[in-house]
Amino acid sequence: MTEPDKVQSSLGLPAGAKPGLLTLVGAGELMPAMSAAHRDALNQLRAPARAVFLDTTAGFESNADAITGKAVDYYKLRLQTKLEVASYRHAGRAGAAETARAVAAVRAANFIFAGPGSSTYALGQWRGSPLWDAIVDAFLAGTHMLFASAASITLGRYALPVYEIFKAGADPYWADGLDLLGRMGLKLAVVPHYDDNSGGTHYDSRFCYMGAARYELLQALLPADVTILGIDAYTAVRFDPQQRVATVSGQGAITVLADGAVRMHAAGSAVPFDALHSAQRAVVHMADEAPRTYGYEYGEPAGGEIALNGVHGYIEQLSGLDAATRVELLARVVGALRSAAPAAGAAAEPLLDLLLELRCDLRAAKQWALADKLRDAVVQLGYEVQDTATGSTWQPR
Repeated sequence: MTEPDKVQSSLGLPAGAKPGLLTLVGAGELMPAMSAAHRDALNQLRAPARAVFLDTTAGFESNADAITGKAVDYYKLRLQTKLEVASYRHAGRAGAAETARAVAAVRAANFIFAGPGSSTYALGQWRGSPLWDAIVDAFLAGTHMLFASAASITLGRYALPVYEIFKAGADPYWADGLDLLGRMGLKLAVVPHYDDNSGGTHYDSRFCYMGAARYELLQALLPADVTILGIDAYTAVRFDPQQRVATVSGQGAITVLADGAVRMHAAGSAVPFDALHSAQRAVVHMADEAPRTYGYEYGEPAGGEIALNGVHGYIEQLSGLDAATRVELLARVVGALRSAAPAAGAAAEPLLDLLLELRCDLRAAKQWALADKLRDAVVQLGYEVQDTATGSTWQPR
């Protein structure tokens, strides 16, 4: 086995395979400013361009035809290149003839372009499909690819479900990606729109609309050996599997999160594949140094508020209560806080009355242990409880 074949085998590639170049674009792929990135990718071809556009990523959109038309016109007007379309919008509804036409278009191409839409929608249509098999075969045989924004996400070991988290409110999670980058020996999670600021001062939309808090949770969910690759808008990174180097171009930078560290590589950088590996997971905090309040001012809580918050937390942790009962107790505490007077001393009075009322209810229900815990909470606030024949009262210690 020759030395190149040994390298191919170590990456899990078939012997003799000569993969094409892969260019990923962070965002803005159909804007005038990015025509240089497309032209640069096309210029790497050693034969006249036979370019094809995959319309799957936006196949669910009501304006899918318009998006496809925009891509075709972009290549015609700005790149003087004919862009064929491999139409495959829904795996379940694509008949044999439609699928065959898409597969044939990919096999005839030496350049494949995919872009805007939904990463998880594309994953659902491509995974296990004859079209995706054709795409992988074409890439391994030397076809160049340019995948942008949503399409770029699908190529990593893990894929970011942008719409599900950002639009539908799902808890942060990663989906399994198609892992084409794994064919190069890279375990990556690609995050385009990395420097997005469309949220302005109203909300943090960085990291592909995740914001700092969700992005930190997402970091923690990845295995230690997976590197996060952030790609700014109007920025491209070209992977050369033969030279094992990634070259950055455009107006922004790429950000590599690996081994608990952040490394930024600006346009013009050549990043060895070895610099894209990770061996340990440590969350990198991304929050602003000075948190923004977006029009609201939050002062330090007064002493009485601190005490009330302490009781609130105390009730939260009470054992022996079912969820509904705990919610009722907390709701009554919140109600007392809302009706409290501004002064710290006055603010404690409705809460203390409420605690004694709750304690009375617990004693009547023979929940002696919980009643004692509420009495202890009152003592911790600095008050004594006196039980008499006519009821319970409180007074400062």
